[in-house]
Amino acid sequence: MELKPGQKYRCLACGQIVIPNEDGSCPICGAPFEMLVPVDDDGNDINE
Repeated sequence: MELKPGQKYRCLACGQIVIPNEDGSCPICGAPFEMLVPVDDDGNDINE
């Protein structure tokens, strides 16, 4: 999975819906990109 600009993700570590930092990490808890799941505008997981 690659970082998509503007895509929202749910962090599996802290549970927040976020737009990742430039390095792909969670801006809330700092979890790595591997811990982020893409979500749609309603917060539902997007299966890729």
